Amino acid sequence: MRVGPVLFTQFTAKLKEVRIILDPTCKASKGARKYVERFYPSLKKNNPNLAILVRECAGVQPKLWARFEKGKEVSIPLANQSAPDIHKHLEAVGR
Repeated sequence: MRVGPVLFTQFTAKLKEVRIILDPTCKASKGARKYVERFYPSLKKNNPNLAILVRECAGVQPKLWARFEKGKEVSIPLANQSAPDIHKHLEAVGR
C-alpha cells in the first residue's frame, strides 16, 4: 500500500503527550509499526514540544493514548488499522 504525502499540523497546546503502544511482531500491530516508521520524524519535527512515546511490548493490542491538560486521557484501539487510518485518529485527537 502506498501512502501519499501527509502534512502534519501542529496540535493543540492542550495535548501534552501521545503514546503508541504496540507489539513488535504481532500482525494486529503492523499498521502501528508502519505509522511509527514512516511518520514519526515528521510528526516530531512539526510538534517539537509534544512528548511522543512509542512503547513495544509482546502480547499487547496496539493502542493510541493521548493525554491532555488536567490529566484527561483518551484511548483509541489501533488493532488491524492502516497507517493512514492511524494518522486520521491522531489528527482528530490533536485538534
